[in-house]
Amino acid sequence: MTAGLRHFLSFTTLPLLAVLLLNSCHSSNQEAPLPLVTDEVTLHGLSDRSWTYFSFETGAIIGTSTFLSEEEDKAWARRDDWDFAICGDRLKTNSGTSGIGNGGILRDQTTNFQLLDTAPEKGYSTDLIQEVE
Repeated sequence: MTAGLRHFLSFTTLPLLAVLLLNSCHSSNQEAPLPLVTDEVTLHGLSDRSWTYFSFETGAIIGTSTFLSEEEDKAWARRDDWDFAICGDRLKTNSGTSGIGNGGILRDQTTNFQLLDTAPEKGYSTDLIQEVE
């Protein structure tokens, strides 16, 4: 992984994800909202050969899986204790085709996410399998 990509992930992606993943992976029946992540998080040991899974609830990496392992992907998709995973320059949320969670992501180039007190209420996308041209 290039130094530029690590810089991007640590200073852009993770603060955005902290705001963008409005719902934790846990059940939507949860009454009290999870506290906002206010600390900067740097993930170490990222690889383009394995997924690294992160939980906002614990504020930590909770595990890894081999990239392109269908068996491991299916096992992680059944779990609700992770919010997003990174593998090289790939990103997935615990949502849609990637997991049973209520995660999602929002691309918004007009908002300064460092100044947000609450996450936007709509516009989130869930994971899906798609061909990239």
